[in-house]
Amino acid sequence: MLASVGLHIDQAPPLHLPFRFFGAALVFALLTGFGLLFWGNELLIAPLLPVTVATVHGAVLGWLLMSVMGAMIQMIPVLAGIPVPWPQGVPWIHGIFISGVVCMGLGLVTGHTWILLSAMVGLGMALFGFLVPIALALIRAPAKHPTVNAMRMAMMALTGTVLLGVLFLGEYAHGFLDLDRHTLVGIHLTWGLLGCMGSLIIGVSWQVLPMFYMTPAFPSGSASWILRGMGIFLLVMPMALVWSSLEDPWMLYVASLPGLGAMGWYGIETYRMMSQRKRTFADATLRFWQLGFVCGVMALCLLMLWPLVSDERLRFLFGILYAVGWVGSIITGMLHKIIPFLVWFHRFSPAAGLQEIPMMDDLSPSRVVNVQVYVHAGSIVILSMGVVTGWDWAVRFGGVGLMVVAGVSLYALWFALRIKPPEIPVMPDFASFFKPPA
Repeated sequence: MLASVGLHIDQAPPLHLPFRFFGAALVFALLTGFGLLFWGNELLIAPLLPVTVATVHGAVLGWLLMSVMGAMIQMIPVLAGIPVPWPQGVPWIHGIFISGVVCMGLGLVTGHTWILLSAMVGLGMALFGFLVPIALALIRAPAKHPTVNAMRMAMMALTGTVLLGVLFLGEYAHGFLDLDRHTLVGIHLTWGLLGCMGSLIIGVSWQVLPMFYMTPAFPSGSASWILRGMGIFLLVMPMALVWSSLEDPWMLYVASLPGLGAMGWYGIETYRMMSQRKRTFADATLRFWQLGFVCGVMALCLLMLWPLVSDERLRFLFGILYAVGWVGSIITGMLHKIIPFLVWFHRFSPAAGLQEIPMMDDLSPSRVVNVQVYVHAGSIVILSMGVVTGWDWAVRFGGVGLMVVAGVSLYALWFALRIKPPEIPVMPDFASFFKPPA
């Protein structure tokens, strides 16, 4: 059985390393909401419209992936038992990555070639500068439990996603190559959303759900088979996308069976875990998990209709339910657990037993967060309504909702950091008690 034991808390990186990613990610979530408010249903004209691509990648790269990068820097030393090498380079990677995401958005909106090339170089440098030390840490990790294997799978999928993304940016700058773009976009989405984001959330949940919600441990045998199913899916689906046709999509359905089976098995086991949790009180962070699972199930159902329905609204609806609904909900909920825990551990745990210190719950604005989960759910519903009906006001209003959600998370980050740590009294040297008086 998997369990939240064997954690190497002493290996945790400095607080500023993951927090710089979390803070910037929330700013990009705010900008994503602003993009929806500013452009409205203009974003729904076509999936590859430049402003649509810019808004989508502002959310996926700036909000979701940057949150994942911060979480990986924090979790790998704790879960895998080995620090990520070259931590002094993390601030540089973070700054270059932000510049790359900004240049990508500006380049797509303005059409300036030099900005797109700057984005291609910046994002390529930053992401490979992130992936290399992460890969070295995961290869050297002494821990062999499935969560670490899920991280390895997620990083391999991210590597393929980045390679295709750099190719696409080069095409936007210099003209499109004679390639099957529809197939490459499908592989890009498969590896990025299902491979990287999906594998990572599944693997991390095996540790955080027992840790924070006192559920039974996830069965290690089931976890291993789920990873095998996901791995087969991520290898076979790109080949099916290359060889299949929209008129005869049977190959896509066959290739999707290992992934669907793995996710279905994961859902059943997770539901069993959550129904047997010892902590029966359902706080806002648990509601975020539940909301994410509901959206994830609906997104996978829509994904099965993808080869059969040519309506682009289906693609947009899948993106809302998967990226904002599943990944966004879980990331938002987990930040409200991770932020207070890290602040308490780094700033207040050394004074435990020596000074009066706050509890972890005191470092979270729980009342505001309780409202945030309903705002987030309402934003998903309104955005979905806007996609289905084409109502401009619904898309813009959903963007306002995302801005509110991001603002609350930024407030929670400030709320936890605003409390100054106490001064730890200097303890006398034990040997001094045995010295003769002068």
